[in-house]
Amino acid sequence: MRTSVRDIARRARAFLRAHGLRLSGRRVGAALVYHRVGDPAGDPSRELVPNLGVALFEAQVRHLRACYRLVRASELPDAMASRRRGQRLPVAITFDDDLASHGAVAAPILERLGAPATFFLTGASLERPARFWWEDLQAAVDTGVAPPEVLDGGPEQIHEAAQSIKLMRPERRTVVTQQLEQLVQKASPEPGLRSADVARLARAGHEIGFHTRGHDYLPNLPPADLARAMVEGRDELEAAAGTEIRSIAYPHGGADTLVADAARSAGFQVGYTTEATAIGPASNPMLTGRIEPSFASVGALAGELSRGLRRA
Repeated sequence: MRTSVRDIARRARAFLRAHGLRLSGRRVGAALVYHRVGDPAGDPSRELVPNLGVALFEAQVRHLRACYRLVRASELPDAMASRRRGQRLPVAITFDDDLASHGAVAAPILERLGAPATFFLTGASLERPARFWWEDLQAAVDTGVAPPEVLDGGPEQIHEAAQSIKLMRPERRTVVTQQLEQLVQKASPEPGLRSADVARLARAGHEIGFHTRGHDYLPNLPPADLARAMVEGRDELEAAAGTEIRSIAYPHGGADTLVADAARSAGFQVGYTTEATAIGPASNPMLTGRIEPSFASVGALAGELSRGLRRA
Protein backbone atom coordinates (compact mmCIF):
# COMPACT_ATOMS: atom_id res chain seq x y z
CA MET A 1 0.00 0.00 0.00
CA ARG A 2 1.52 3.32 -1.13
CA THR A 3 1.13 6.33 1.14
CA SER A 4 0.91 9.80 -0.40
CA VAL A 5 2.18 13.02 1.13
CA ARG A 6 -1.40 14.24 1.26
CA ASP A 7 -2.48 11.18 3.22
CA ILE A 8 0.37 11.62 5.70
CA ALA A 9 -0.74 15.23 6.22
CA ARG A 10 -4.34 14.16 6.77
CA ARG A 11 -3.24 11.60 9.34
CA ALA A 12 -1.16 14.23 11.14
CA ARG A 13 -4.09 16.64 11.34
CA ALA A 14 -6.37 13.87 12.57
CA PHE A 15 -3.81 12.86 15.19
CA LEU A 16 -3.63 16.42 16.48
CA ARG A 17 -7.44 16.66 16.64
CA ALA A 18 -7.60 13.35 18.52
CA HIS A 19 -4.92 14.56 20.93
CA GLY A 20 -6.81 17.80 21.49
CA LEU A 21 -10.00 15.89 22.26
CA ARG A 22 -8.06 13.67 24.64
CA LEU A 23 -6.96 16.71 26.63
CA SER A 24 -10.56 17.89 26.89
CA GLY A 25 -13.16 16.53 29.27
CA ARG A 26 -15.63 15.73 26.51
CA ARG A 27 -17.48 12.44 26.82
CA VAL A 28 -17.87 11.28 23.24
CA GLY A 29 -17.13 8.08 21.34
CA ALA A 30 -17.59 6.38 18.00
CA ALA A 31 -18.05 3.02 16.33
CA LEU A 32 -16.83 1.84 12.94
CA VAL A 33 -18.56 -0.75 10.74
CA TYR A 34 -16.52 -3.10 8.54
CA HIS A 35 -17.66 -5.95 6.35
CA ARG A 36 -15.34 -8.04 4.16
CA VAL A 37 -11.55 -7.74 4.42
CA GLY A 38 -9.35 -9.34 1.78
CA ASP A 39 -7.33 -9.08 -1.40
CA PRO A 40 -7.71 -8.00 -4.09
CA ALA A 41 -9.48 -4.87 -2.92
CA GLY A 42 -13.02 -4.50 -4.24
CA ASP A 43 -14.87 -1.72 -6.03
CA PRO A 44 -17.51 -0.03 -3.81
CA SER A 45 -19.17 1.51 -6.88
CA ARG A 46 -20.01 -1.89 -8.40
CA GLU A 47 -20.05 -4.26 -5.42
CA LEU A 48 -22.48 -4.45 -2.52
CA VAL A 49 -19.94 -5.96 -0.10
CA PRO A 50 -16.49 -5.26 -1.57
CA ASN A 51 -13.20 -6.32 -0.07
CA LEU A 52 -11.32 -3.73 1.96
CA GLY A 53 -7.68 -4.40 1.13
CA VAL A 54 -5.67 -6.21 3.80
CA ALA A 55 -2.83 -3.68 3.97
CA LEU A 56 -5.25 -0.75 4.24
CA PHE A 57 -7.24 -2.50 6.95
CA GLU A 58 -4.13 -3.20 9.00
CA ALA A 59 -2.96 0.40 8.61
CA GLN A 60 -6.36 1.67 9.75
CA VAL A 61 -6.31 -0.56 12.82
CA ARG A 62 -2.79 0.62 13.66
CA HIS A 63 -3.99 4.23 13.49
CA LEU A 64 -7.00 3.48 15.68
CA ARG A 65 -4.83 1.60 18.17
CA ALA A 66 -2.41 4.54 18.39
CA CYS A 67 -5.00 7.30 18.79
CA TYR A 68 -7.99 5.84 20.59
CA ARG A 69 -9.06 3.44 23.31
CA LEU A 70 -10.50 0.41 21.52
CA VAL A 71 -13.51 -1.16 23.25
CA ARG A 72 -16.16 -3.74 22.41
CA ALA A 73 -19.53 -2.58 21.11
CA SER A 74 -21.43 -3.30 24.33
CA GLU A 75 -18.82 -1.32 26.30
CA LEU A 76 -18.90 1.87 24.22
CA PRO A 77 -21.70 3.82 25.98
CA ASP A 78 -20.24 3.18 29.45
CA ALA A 79 -16.68 3.88 28.26
CA MET A 80 -17.87 7.20 26.85
CA ALA A 81 -19.84 8.15 29.97
CA SER A 82 -17.00 7.33 32.37
CA ARG A 83 -14.21 8.95 30.38
CA ARG A 84 -12.02 11.48 32.20
CA ARG A 85 -9.85 14.30 30.91
CA GLY A 86 -6.59 12.96 29.48
CA GLN A 87 -7.95 9.54 28.65
CA ARG A 88 -8.21 8.41 25.04
CA LEU A 89 -11.64 8.59 23.45
CA PRO A 90 -13.34 5.19 23.10
CA VAL A 91 -13.87 3.67 19.66
CA ALA A 92 -15.48 0.33 18.82
CA ILE A 93 -14.43 -1.69 15.76
CA THR A 94 -17.39 -3.72 14.51
CA PHE A 95 -18.09 -6.13 11.66
CA ASP A 96 -21.42 -7.12 10.11
CA ASP A 97 -22.56 -10.38 8.47
CA ASP A 98 -21.29 -13.95 8.72
CA LEU A 99 -18.30 -13.68 6.41
CA ALA A 100 -15.49 -16.22 6.34
CA SER A 101 -12.99 -13.35 6.08
CA HIS A 102 -13.85 -12.32 9.65
CA GLY A 103 -12.07 -15.36 11.05
CA ALA A 104 -9.57 -16.03 8.27
CA VAL A 105 -8.32 -12.49 7.58
CA ALA A 106 -9.54 -9.78 9.96
CA ALA A 107 -9.27 -11.58 13.30
CA PRO A 108 -5.57 -12.55 13.00
CA ILE A 109 -4.67 -8.92 12.25
CA LEU A 110 -6.75 -7.62 15.14
CA GLU A 111 -5.24 -10.12 17.55
CA ARG A 112 -1.68 -9.43 16.43
CA LEU A 113 -2.25 -5.71 17.04
CA GLY A 114 -4.09 -6.19 20.33
CA ALA A 115 -7.35 -4.71 19.01
CA PRO A 116 -10.65 -6.14 20.29
CA ALA A 117 -13.65 -6.07 17.94
CA THR A 118 -17.31 -7.00 17.85
CA PHE A 119 -18.72 -9.31 15.17
CA PHE A 120 -22.45 -8.91 14.55
CA LEU A 121 -23.63 -12.25 13.19
CA THR A 122 -26.90 -13.78 12.02
CA GLY A 123 -25.92 -17.35 12.87
CA ALA A 124 -27.35 -18.53 9.53
CA SER A 125 -24.17 -20.46 8.67
CA LEU A 126 -23.47 -22.09 12.04
CA GLU A 127 -24.10 -25.57 10.64
CA ARG A 128 -23.79 -25.17 6.84
CA PRO A 129 -23.08 -22.52 4.17
CA ALA A 130 -25.84 -19.98 3.65
CA ARG A 131 -26.52 -17.28 1.08
CA PHE A 132 -28.50 -14.05 1.35
CA TRP A 133 -30.33 -12.30 -1.45
CA TRP A 134 -27.70 -9.57 -1.95
CA GLU A 135 -25.07 -12.23 -2.62
CA ASP A 136 -27.30 -13.71 -5.32
CA LEU A 137 -27.91 -10.22 -6.72
CA GLN A 138 -24.16 -9.61 -6.90
CA ALA A 139 -23.60 -12.96 -8.62
CA ALA A 140 -26.40 -12.21 -11.10
CA VAL A 141 -24.88 -8.85 -11.97
CA ASP A 142 -21.33 -10.22 -12.19
CA THR A 143 -22.42 -12.99 -14.56
CA GLY A 144 -24.73 -10.79 -16.62
CA VAL A 145 -27.90 -12.78 -15.94
CA ALA A 146 -29.80 -10.20 -13.87
CA PRO A 147 -33.20 -9.58 -15.55
CA PRO A 148 -34.29 -6.01 -16.43
CA GLU A 149 -37.04 -6.03 -13.80
CA VAL A 150 -34.40 -6.64 -11.13
CA LEU A 151 -31.57 -4.49 -12.49
CA ASP A 152 -32.77 -1.59 -14.62
CA GLY A 153 -29.44 -0.43 -16.00
CA GLY A 154 -25.81 -1.48 -15.99
CA PRO A 155 -23.74 -2.97 -13.16
CA GLU A 156 -23.30 0.47 -11.65
CA GLN A 157 -27.02 0.40 -10.76
CA ILE A 158 -26.58 -2.49 -8.32
CA HIS A 159 -26.89 -0.29 -5.24
CA GLU A 160 -30.22 1.12 -6.44
CA ALA A 161 -31.46 -2.41 -7.14
CA ALA A 162 -30.40 -3.58 -3.68
CA GLN A 163 -32.16 -0.64 -2.04
CA SER A 164 -35.34 -1.47 -3.91
CA ILE A 165 -35.23 -5.15 -2.89
CA LYS A 166 -34.44 -4.26 0.72
CA LEU A 167 -37.56 -2.10 1.02
CA MET A 168 -39.92 -4.61 -0.61
CA ARG A 169 -42.70 -6.22 1.38
CA PRO A 170 -41.54 -9.65 2.58
CA GLU A 171 -43.79 -11.57 0.19
CA ARG A 172 -42.55 -9.59 -2.84
CA ARG A 173 -38.93 -9.91 -1.76
CA THR A 174 -39.40 -13.68 -1.44
CA VAL A 175 -40.46 -13.84 -5.10
CA VAL A 176 -37.47 -11.78 -6.24
CA THR A 177 -35.13 -13.78 -4.02
CA GLN A 178 -36.33 -17.05 -5.52
CA GLN A 179 -35.86 -15.63 -9.00
CA LEU A 180 -32.30 -14.65 -8.19
CA GLU A 181 -31.60 -18.06 -6.65
CA GLN A 182 -32.72 -19.77 -9.86
CA LEU A 183 -30.53 -17.51 -11.99
CA VAL A 184 -27.37 -18.21 -9.98
CA GLN A 185 -28.15 -21.68 -8.67
CA LYS A 186 -24.70 -22.95 -9.64
CA ALA A 187 -22.93 -20.22 -7.68
CA SER A 188 -21.04 -21.41 -4.62
CA PRO A 189 -22.51 -20.14 -1.34
CA GLU A 190 -20.54 -17.88 0.96
CA PRO A 191 -18.80 -20.30 3.37
CA GLY A 192 -19.84 -18.18 6.34
CA LEU A 193 -18.87 -18.93 9.94
CA ARG A 194 -19.49 -22.28 11.59
CA SER A 195 -20.05 -22.75 15.30
CA ALA A 196 -16.37 -23.54 15.79
CA ASP A 197 -15.38 -20.31 14.00
CA VAL A 198 -17.66 -18.26 16.27
CA ALA A 199 -16.22 -19.99 19.33
CA ARG A 200 -12.68 -19.14 18.21
CA LEU A 201 -13.57 -15.46 17.82
CA ALA A 202 -15.07 -15.40 21.31
CA ARG A 203 -12.10 -17.20 22.86
CA ALA A 204 -9.76 -14.65 21.28
CA GLY A 205 -11.50 -11.91 23.26
CA HIS A 206 -13.81 -10.55 20.57
CA GLU A 207 -17.44 -9.85 21.28
CA ILE A 208 -20.22 -11.66 19.41
CA GLY A 209 -23.26 -9.50 18.72
CA PHE A 210 -26.59 -10.27 17.03
CA HIS A 211 -27.57 -9.26 13.49
CA THR A 212 -30.91 -11.17 13.41
CA ARG A 213 -31.28 -14.54 11.69
CA GLY A 214 -33.38 -13.31 8.76
CA HIS A 215 -31.51 -10.03 8.12
CA ASP A 216 -34.78 -8.24 7.29
CA TYR A 217 -35.15 -4.47 7.13
CA LEU A 218 -36.67 -4.19 10.60
CA PRO A 219 -38.70 -0.94 10.29
CA ASN A 220 -40.89 -2.67 7.69
CA LEU A 221 -41.82 -5.64 9.89
CA PRO A 222 -45.19 -5.92 11.69
CA PRO A 223 -44.88 -5.81 15.52
CA ALA A 224 -45.13 -9.59 15.99
CA ASP A 225 -42.51 -10.29 13.32
CA LEU A 226 -40.25 -7.59 14.75
CA ALA A 227 -40.42 -9.14 18.23
CA ARG A 228 -39.66 -12.56 16.75
CA ALA A 229 -36.68 -11.22 14.78
CA MET A 230 -35.09 -10.07 18.04
CA VAL A 231 -34.94 -13.60 19.46
CA GLU A 232 -35.06 -16.08 16.58
CA GLY A 233 -31.65 -17.75 16.31
CA ARG A 234 -30.18 -15.82 19.22
CA ASP A 235 -29.98 -18.82 21.55
CA GLU A 236 -28.06 -20.86 18.97
CA LEU A 237 -25.58 -18.02 18.43
CA GLU A 238 -25.09 -17.58 22.18
CA ALA A 239 -24.45 -21.32 22.50
CA ALA A 240 -21.79 -21.16 19.79
CA ALA A 241 -20.14 -18.10 21.37
CA GLY A 242 -20.40 -19.51 24.88
CA THR A 243 -21.54 -16.16 26.23
CA GLU A 244 -24.57 -13.92 26.52
CA ILE A 245 -25.19 -11.56 23.61
CA ARG A 246 -25.79 -8.00 24.79
CA SER A 247 -25.48 -5.92 21.59
CA ILE A 248 -27.32 -5.87 18.27
CA ALA A 249 -26.63 -4.29 14.89
CA TYR A 250 -29.81 -3.68 12.92
CA PRO A 251 -29.70 -5.25 9.41
CA HIS A 252 -29.04 -2.71 6.65
CA GLY A 253 -28.63 -0.19 9.48
CA GLY A 254 -32.39 0.27 9.56
CA ALA A 255 -33.96 1.30 12.85
CA ASP A 256 -36.48 3.68 14.34
CA THR A 257 -37.85 4.16 17.84
CA LEU A 258 -40.12 1.11 17.52
CA VAL A 259 -37.17 -1.08 16.51
CA ALA A 260 -35.06 0.37 19.31
CA ASP A 261 -37.82 -0.32 21.84
CA ALA A 262 -38.16 -3.91 20.59
CA ALA A 263 -34.42 -4.44 20.97
CA ARG A 264 -34.47 -3.05 24.49
CA SER A 265 -37.45 -5.23 25.40
CA ALA A 266 -35.52 -8.27 24.10
CA GLY A 267 -32.73 -7.52 26.58
CA PHE A 268 -30.14 -5.85 24.38
CA GLN A 269 -28.14 -3.10 26.07
CA VAL A 270 -26.96 -1.26 22.96
CA GLY A 271 -28.15 -1.19 19.35
CA TYR A 272 -26.25 -0.05 16.28
CA THR A 273 -27.40 1.60 13.05
CA THR A 274 -25.27 2.70 10.10
CA GLU A 275 -25.92 6.40 10.52
CA ALA A 276 -22.48 7.94 10.07
CA THR A 277 -22.28 9.78 13.38
CA ALA A 278 -20.25 9.67 16.57
CA ILE A 279 -22.09 9.64 19.90
CA GLY A 280 -22.33 11.95 22.88
CA PRO A 281 -24.08 12.11 26.26
CA ALA A 282 -27.49 12.78 24.68
CA SER A 283 -27.29 9.82 22.27
CA ASN A 284 -29.79 6.97 22.55
CA PRO A 285 -27.70 3.82 23.22
CA MET A 286 -30.25 1.77 21.26
CA LEU A 287 -29.73 3.97 18.17
CA THR A 288 -25.94 4.27 18.12
CA GLY A 289 -24.47 5.35 14.79
CA ARG A 290 -21.46 3.80 13.07
CA ILE A 291 -18.99 5.28 10.62
CA GLU A 292 -17.98 3.22 7.57
CA PRO A 293 -14.19 3.25 7.08
CA SER A 294 -12.79 4.73 3.90
CA PHE A 295 -11.76 2.42 1.06
CA ALA A 296 -9.34 5.14 -0.09
CA SER A 297 -6.78 5.69 2.65
CA VAL A 298 -5.96 5.78 6.35
CA GLY A 299 -5.98 9.57 6.26
CA ALA A 300 -9.54 9.68 4.96
CA LEU A 301 -10.74 7.46 7.82
CA ALA A 302 -8.68 9.35 10.39
CA GLY A 303 -10.08 12.69 9.26
CA GLU A 304 -13.71 11.58 9.16
CA LEU A 305 -13.47 9.95 12.58
CA SER A 306 -11.78 12.85 14.32
CA ARG A 307 -14.16 15.38 12.79
CA GLY A 308 -17.15 13.27 13.79
CA LEU A 309 -15.92 13.06 17.37
CA ARG A 310 -15.36 16.79 17.50
CA ARG A 311 -18.94 17.41 16.28
CA ALA A 312 -20.54 14.92 18.69
